[in-house]
Amino acid sequence: ALLPPRSHQWRSVASVAASRSGTLQCAEEAQIAEAASPVVARPSITGAEYSRGLATVSFVTLLFASNSPVLRSAFTSVEHVPPPLLVNAVASGTALSGLIVGAPLLRGVPAPASIEASATSELNRESLRAGAELGLVKCVGTSFNLYGLSLTSADHGAFLIQLTTLLVPVAQAFQGVPIPPRIWAAVGTALVGLAIFTADPSDAAASLTGDASCVAAALCYALYDLRLFVWGKRVTPLRLIQNKVAAQAALAVTAVPLLAYADARQFVESVTPSDLVALAPLVLWSGIVVNGVAPFLQVGGQQAVGPARAQVVYASGPLWAALLSLAVLGETIGPQGLLGGAAFLAAVLLAAGTPAPDPACEEEVCEV
Repeated sequence: ALLPPRSHQWRSVASVAASRSGTLQCAEEAQIAEAASPVVARPSITGAEYSRGLATVSFVTLLFASNSPVLRSAFTSVEHVPPPLLVNAVASGTALSGLIVGAPLLRGVPAPASIEASATSELNRESLRAGAELGLVKCVGTSFNLYGLSLTSADHGAFLIQLTTLLVPVAQAFQGVPIPPRIWAAVGTALVGLAIFTADPSDAAASLTGDASCVAAALCYALYDLRLFVWGKRVTPLRLIQNKVAAQAALAVTAVPLLAYADARQFVESVTPSDLVALAPLVLWSGIVVNGVAPFLQVGGQQAVGPARAQVVYASGPLWAALLSLAVLGETIGPQGLLGGAAFLAAVLLAAGTPAPDPACEEEVCEV
């Protein structure tokens, strides 16, 4: 009497078994779903990698700084001056050749930890799109840069181009990225130095048209740095820069017959062997080192440091460009220019002492 009927016992056992079976089935389905759905973990930048990235960005800054006096020398040291678009085309083609030849060496450079696990190294639609976008922006920016340097002094142009120091952090802030107060202080200090240096009355070689062209270049370079940070997570560095330089070279070469055919033809017909001897090392340096190796190193360094912090280090570029211009071209700096340069150094030191970005910040969008 204490036991239920046998039929009830079997129904009870069957229901328990079915319940357990359903629970196991749900657990298995949950495990399968969890395995199937990718878990995106925010990569962590170690202190050592951050320091290495800061050193890389500093080295890249020196390489970029050398470009202004080198290109300015190409427009002032020869009897027959090449058109800026022709210089851009030759330098871009040289950069592409250097990246292709030096690819085995560059593959040995370790990839940044912040790169996504699914980042592509193949020549596919995504990497081609990344290269085309970055190549277009860089080609336009370089064209403005070259035109500006053909009209103004190397150190003046370099400081104006460094307006990216302000543009990149402001753009990131508008995107909701939290920028540390110390970085904002460094940006402000760098801009004060920029204003003081630009207003130096001893720089008589400056021109309004050249200055405007350099400002346009700064806008392009700021956009390039922001998009490089995005694409640098999704495409491996060597593939990204090879595609970018290939697109840049194709656009630069196409622009010559469309926009500078008469000037290019006149230069080719009148150039002398001594002009070519003087221009060759300048174009090779600008092409292989500045437009090839430096952008490749920039990908890893900027991924570790972050675009906003990198801009403060880049801000020291005009100071090094001014020193190189003094040594190579004889361009002098007055007391006001020295004061502006000192402000830039203070900004770099301020940024260098800022702790590494926190990938686990409590904001919706973290800096890195």
